[in-house]
Amino acid sequence: MASLSARTAAVTVLGQTVGRGLTVAAVIASTAIVTRSVGVDTYADWATALSLVAMLAFLLDPGLSPIVVRRLAQDPSTAPPARDTLRIRLLLAAGAVLTVGAVTGALRGLEAIPLALILGAQLLPRASVLNVGAWLQADHRLHRQSALEAVMAAIGLGLLVLAAALGADAEWLALVGFTLPALALALVMRRELALTPSAKLPAGGRERVRQVLREAAPLAGALVLVSLYVRLQVVFVNAAEDALGVAEYLLAFQFVEQLLVVAGILAGALLPLLAARAATVDLIADRVTHDSLLGMAVIGSAATAVLIAAAEPLVRLLGGDELEGAAVYLVLLAPMGAVVLVAFFLGYLYLALGRAAAYLRFNAIALAFNLVLQVTVTLQYGGLGAARVTWLTELLVGALASAPLWRSRGLARSAVARATGIIVIGIAAAELVHADVLAPVAGGALALVAGLALGGPEVLRTLRALRRRA
Repeated sequence: MASLSARTAAVTVLGQTVGRGLTVAAVIASTAIVTRSVGVDTYADWATALSLVAMLAFLLDPGLSPIVVRRLAQDPSTAPPARDTLRIRLLLAAGAVLTVGAVTGALRGLEAIPLALILGAQLLPRASVLNVGAWLQADHRLHRQSALEAVMAAIGLGLLVLAAALGADAEWLALVGFTLPALALALVMRRELALTPSAKLPAGGRERVRQVLREAAPLAGALVLVSLYVRLQVVFVNAAEDALGVAEYLLAFQFVEQLLVVAGILAGALLPLLAARAATVDLIADRVTHDSLLGMAVIGSAATAVLIAAAEPLVRLLGGDELEGAAVYLVLLAPMGAVVLVAFFLGYLYLALGRAAAYLRFNAIALAFNLVLQVTVTLQYGGLGAARVTWLTELLVGALASAPLWRSRGLARSAVARATGIIVIGIAAAELVHADVLAPVAGGALALVAGLALGGPEVLRTLRALRRRA
C-alpha cells in the first residue's frame, strides 16, 4: 500500500480541488448552456431530475467506500475484492435510475420521464467510478480521478455546445453532455484501478463482502438519511412554487451540491489518516482533530463569503436574466458553506472512531426535524423557507455530533465554540444581506473575517507542519 502522510493527504486534496475546480467550471458552463436552450418549464424538469439523481446517489456507495478504506489502511486481507463490490453498486444504481424516472414523472408530469431516465442513467457508470475510488482513496490517489473527471467534463461540454448549436432537444443535451461522458470516465477508471498499489494487495474472498455490508449498515443508513434531509426540499418546493420558483431554487441549490462534493473531498482525504491515527491516540483529545475541525470551518467560511458576495453575478452567469431570482435563494443557502464542511468532518471522525451507529441516530433525528420544518415552513414560504431549513438541519447534526468534543473541555471545547462562532456569524451575514441591511460584499467580508479571526491560527499551524514534513 502507498505510504500515507499529511503531505500525501495535502497533495491529493490539492489535486482533487484543482480537478474539481475545472470540473465545476465545465458544469457552470454546461448549466448556462442548458438554461438558455430549454426554457423555464423544461429546466424545472431537468433540475428536479438532477436533484433526485443527487438524492439517490447514496445507493452507489451505501457506506462501502469508507469501510473498504479503513480495512485497506489497517488490514488489506479483510477488504473485499473490487469486482464483488462493483456488482452490488451496479444493482443499486439500476434501481436508482428507475426511481428517478418514476418520482420525476410524479412531480413534473409523464412527459418529463424520458429526460429523467437519460439523466439518471449516468448513475450506472458513476457506480463503477465510485467503486474504483475507494482503492484510490486508500492510496491518496483520488486526485487522478479528479483530473480524469475534469477531462471528461470538458469533452462533455464540447459535445453539449455542438448539440445546442444544432438545436437538439433536452434529451439529446442530457445524453451527450452528461451521460456519455460519465460512461467514458468509467471505462478509463478501470485502468486506474489496475495501477493503484492497494488493488495489488491480497484481498479476502466473497465472504468479506457480507462482512463489509454488515459493518457498513449503520453508515449506509446514515447516508440514506443525509441524502434525504439535504435534498427532500425538492418535493416540497415543487408543491409550494410554480415552475419559475422551482427552477430558481434548484439553480441556486446547484451550488450546495458542489459544496457537498468539496466537503467529501476534504473529509475523505482525512479519513485514512484519522483511521490510522485512531489506533494510537484519542482522537477526541487530539490536537490534530481540533485543528482539522477549525480548518474545515475556515474553508467553509470562505465558501459562504463567496456565495454571499457573488450570488447575483453567479446566478446571472448560470441562468441568465430569466432566472435572476435565484440569487435570493443562493444568499440564504450560503451558510451551508461552513455548516456542511464541519458536519462532514464530524461524520468521518465518528467513522474513524467506529461509532457509525451513533451518527446514524443523529441523522434519524435530523430527518424527523427536517420533515417537520418542510411541512410547516417550506409549504408556507416556498424556497425562502427551504433554504433556511436546509442549513438548520445540517446544523442540528453538527451540534449533536460535536457533543463528545464539547464534553472533553479544554482545547476540544474551544475548537467547537470557535467553529460554532464561525457558522453563526456566517448565518447572520447571509440574513443581513437578505434584509438589505448589508451590501453583499460587506456580508461576504463579515463571514470571511470571522473565519480567519476565529480559526486562522490553527490553519497556519497546520500549513507550517505540512511544510516541515515536505
